[in-house]
Formats: sequence, structure tokens, C-alpha cells
Amino acid sequence: MATLPNSNVILPKGKIGNLVFYTLNGKTVVRSRPAANHKNKHHPSPLQLMQREKLKTINAFLKPIKRALDFGYQEFLTQSKKGMHWAYSEINTKGYNPTREPKIDPAFLSISKGNLLGPRNPQISKNGNSMEITWLDNSTEGKAQATDETFILCYCPEQEKYIWSEQKFRRNSGQAIITLGPDQSVLSWHVYLAFSQLNIKTGKSLLSDSVYLGKV
Repeated sequence: MATLPNSNVILPKGKIGNLVFYTLNGKTVVRSRPAANHKNKHHPSPLQLMQREKLKTINAFLKPIKRALDFGYQEFLTQSKKGMHWAYSEINTKGYNPTREPKIDPAFLSISKGNLLGPRNPQISKNGNSMEITWLDNSTEGKAQATDETFILCYCPEQEKYIWSEQKFRRNSGQAIITLGPDQSVLSWHVYLAFSQLNIKTGKSLLSDSVYLGKV
């Protein structure tokens, strides 16, 4: 830092190149700008590289199903925090292992979150071109209602394909059958189940925590 002598010359103010001019106690002072630290940008540490790889891998895993995740986490969405952010947390802490291939265990994916009662004793089986999901009717417990609808997601991350069943099944029916197309029936699917309950006043749905049913 240096103080410039008073003179009739008009001295600059602000940033010029690597110098910064400003007024201090009525005098013009100049100092050099601190050099930018590019160490982390151009020479990241091994830990930083691992964190970047984790972020990239988990985001790539979640991106194909982001629309379904926004539905499943709709009670908690904000302008800055979408469904992918909520789903990321569980996988980040429990479902990611950099020494494993694939690095992400889909069993730790949660596609929804909420206070609605979840399914009781859900089971899944696959027979040719159809999946059958069953559960016990618990529509008389807690906030549950007989008319609660299923939220079913089948995901094949290796192919970045998913099935978000448009057909809804009611909680008291205890059964859902998903018919697969020819291209879908030859793939293996990770299947998730939750219940949703529409709030007519708000137009939003109350969700249950999702349950991972397994890979079929």
C-alpha cells in the first residue's frame, strides 16, 4: 500500500489493472489487488476430486426421474430446493460407495417424503410382461383413507429409463398390476411404492415416505 502525494493531477479511483485506488483520510491510496488463488480450481486435492465425482454421479443417477421426485417431495419444494436435492441427501449419506460398481445402491433412493401412512407389508412379483404389487389394507389407520392413490415408480438407471404408472390404484384395493411393453419387459426394474392423498383446497398431495420393493 502507498499514499500518493497531493498534486493538481486528477488521481484515479477504483480498479485499474492490478492496482486499486481509493481515498483514506482525505488522501489517495493505492494498493495491489491480491492474486487470485487458483489452487483449488486447477489443482484440486484428492478429496475434492472425490466429492466432485460423487456429486456428478448422484446427479446423473437422479436426473432422469427429476419430474417424479418433484411430485414425491412436493410438500417440501422451494425455489432453490427441488425434489432432486431431497433425494440426493439419502444417497449421499448412505447409498454411495466409490469402491463399488455401480457406485450407487438404488435401495437407498427415496422417491417421496411425507406424513401420510405408508404401505403395510408390500410385496412385488414379476410374471412375463406384468408386475404385481400387493399390500395390506391399512386405510383405517392414522391419516390414511381408502381412496389414497398409489405412487409407483419403476426405474432402470443403467438405461436411464423409468415407468411412472399413470394408472392409480387405491389403498383399500391391496393390489396393483403394471403391464409392461415389449421393450420394458426385458429390462430389470427397481420398484418404489408410496401413497398420495389429494388436498382439494390446496391442489397439492400429501405423500407417504416411499418404500423400496426390490429389483425385478
